Amino acid sequence: MSDPFTATFERLWIGFRASWCDSHDLGGATAFSHEKIKVGMLHRVVQIDVPGAMADTVIDRALAHFRERDFECAFTLSPLDRPADLAERLKSRGFKLELPATAMRCDRGDQPVLTESIEVEELDPGRYGVWAATMCRSFGFPDSVGALGRKVLDIPEVRLYLGYVGRQPAGTALLYSRYGLGCVDFIGTLPQYRRRGVASAVTARAVADSHSMHNRWTGLEVAAGSAAERVYRRIGFRPVHNRLRYVRSMSRTDRDPAPRAG
Repeated sequence: MSDPFTATFERLWIGFRASWCDSHDLGGATAFSHEKIKVGMLHRVVQIDVPGAMADTVIDRALAHFRERDFECAFTLSPLDRPADLAERLKSRGFKLELPATAMRCDRGDQPVLTESIEVEELDPGRYGVWAATMCRSFGFPDSVGALGRKVLDIPEVRLYLGYVGRQPAGTALLYSRYGLGCVDFIGTLPQYRRRGVASAVTARAVADSHSMHNRWTGLEVAAGSAAERVYRRIGFRPVHNRLRYVRSMSRTDRDPAPRAG
C-alpha cells in the first residue's frame, strides 16, 4: 500500500499534465499525446494497472498509438503501477531508461531558506506572456508550448512566479495546489543566469506560499542525483519515491525487436 503523499502526488501530477494534451484510454493505462506539439512533456503513458498477462497487450497498444503519431513511446512509472515487473518487460521490448526522476516533498512544518539576492514576483494572468517566454527559453521548448499553457494555467489553483536578476526576467516556477498538496513545477532558469541562485529563490517562494495556503505537503519532481536535487534538499525537500521514464524511439516503419507469440 502506498503512502498518502505518493498517491496524492501521482493523482495531482497526472491530472495537471493531462490538462495540457489529449488523453487516450489504452485499456489499463492512459496515453497522453498532442497532435501538433512534439515535446516529451506532452507524450507519455501513465497509470498502468493491469494483470501481468495483460502487460504486453498494453505495451502493444502504446507502441501502435505513438507509431501512428510518429513520435517516441514513453512510459512514466511510479510505485503505484503494476505489474511489478513492468520495467523489465519494457526493457525486453527495446525501451531504455531515459530519466530516473525522484518525487520530493517538503512538509508544512519545514521552513524554506529564502534567497534574498534574487527578486521573485508572483504574476497576475495578464502578464502570462513574459512568464511563458522565459519558461520556454529556459527549457528549450518551442513557443507553441507557452501558447498552449495560456488557457491551462489561467486557473485559480495555479500561481506563476518570475525571478529577476538586475530587473531582467531570469527564471520561472509555478505552484499548482489540489488535494492538500502544492506541486512546484516548471522551475527553469535562462542559460545566462544559471548558478546564481534563481532556481533556489523561485522554488523557496513557491514553497513559502504553499505553506501559507495550509497545504499538507509541497512536492516536486527532479532528475535523480542532479545538481537541482541538491538545491532542493537545501531548501528542505527530501526524496520520497522514484518516477522512471522508459523511452523507445518510434516511427511508422519501426519494428518490434521482441519475438511475437503466435
